[in-house]
Amino acid sequence: MSDRPRARVLRWVLAFVAAVAAAVWLMAEPHELAPVRAAATGRAEHRRERRSYIIGFVFAVLLTCAAFAIVAWRLMAPATALAIVFALGLLQIIGHFRFFLHIDLRKSARDDLQLILFSGLITLLMVGGTLVILFNLRHRMM
Repeated sequence: MSDRPRARVLRWVLAFVAAVAAAVWLMAEPHELAPVRAAATGRAEHRRERRSYIIGFVFAVLLTCAAFAIVAWRLMAPATALAIVFALGLLQIIGHFRFFLHIDLRKSARDDLQLILFSGLITLLMVGGTLVILFNLRHRMM
């Protein structure tokens, strides 16, 4: 495949992912429900939650397919592909937080977000420390 069709396909894939991400994000905003009976409110809540899961699933599948297409079709240089796949992975993490864990920037969910970020920091410190120790041992053994 020459560079021209690859660039065209790459632009199409990235534009498609950006458009889907924007549409999914806009559609998933919580809606204010009019005061109705408790049973109707329960059904509406169930529909809204199910809709969030479906949108999240579609978002995750599209991001996964975009990352797979970039790597499988070798649309760009390996370093650029790695950066784009990394960015798509970060978008997918944010999508999982938003659609599956229902963590957003509302006041009630900030405690959960802070807990997750702190856990991620501790995990990052443990993995980073382990890698430093292993590379130091490798350097001393060579």
